[in-house]
Amino acid sequence: MTRFSSLLASALILLLPVSSAGAAAPEPAALFEAKTVADRDSTLTALEAAPTDPASVYAAGAGQFFTALEILAGGLHRHGFESPQSFMLPLMRLPVPDNPNPEPLTYDGFRTILVAFRDRLEKSAATLGSVPAGADIGIEVDLTRLGIDLNEDGQIAPDESAAAIMASLSRGGAPDPAAPALTFRFDRADGYWLQGYAEFLMAQAGFWLAHDFKNAFDGSFHMLFPRAKLPLQDALVPPDGGMSGGMLSSEWRIADFISLVHLVNWPVVEPERRQAARRHLMEMI
Repeated sequence: MTRFSSLLASALILLLPVSSAGAAAPEPAALFEAKTVADRDSTLTALEAAPTDPASVYAAGAGQFFTALEILAGGLHRHGFESPQSFMLPLMRLPVPDNPNPEPLTYDGFRTILVAFRDRLEKSAATLGSVPAGADIGIEVDLTRLGIDLNEDGQIAPDESAAAIMASLSRGGAPDPAAPALTFRFDRADGYWLQGYAEFLMAQAGFWLAHDFKNAFDGSFHMLFPRAKLPLQDALVPPDGGMSGGMLSSEWRIADFISLVHLVNWPVVEPERRQAARRHLMEMI
């Protein structure tokens, strides 16, 4: 009996991978309705592992795009980012919540955030580009349920929804958790748009990474990370470190932005990234 039980257990173990491999992929729309990062990531992993139809591939590419934004937002939040709410710094407009206990940030650490963000976007663009041109895709998504984790708490809260974030970007200020319902039916054309936007954001991140901007980071980035222990924080950041509105409503941030402009003398350290940035812009067009 003992030998039989052992053989039976071994057989079941051998059969488990086969059963898992044959399991149906989740519905693509489920990816955009998750309320936790864990649920969202497990669904995305399943779609990436077994994209059996164009809709699954499309959803995986879109999910990779939104998780790229989450990588950027999480990295910024971790170090106490305060948005300048300025079109002059488009990568820095995400409405990241306040972090009362930010971690110190270094120049190399900031580059690491940009690399992770850019690489995830590249994966998204490649996945979206693999969807057949004539694919019949129609995924209804409620933008008040689709969201990203802005504060790294593992939850996708109402004020972190796509609808709330877009409303915040349009009017400034913190996202409103009571954003009205906003449902869209995403089709293949929307995939092209999302792919183009991924290329656009890759070009921006790649341009920064192509250059050595350490002097500008050390001399002016405390306007974005006022409590992240940058070199000039103690000398230039007011004790409260508050934003008090947009960039142009804060005298010390205006001064820091002027410093940033004067420190834009960045040597090229990774020329291949600058060439890639141009290609991404051409792909976007």
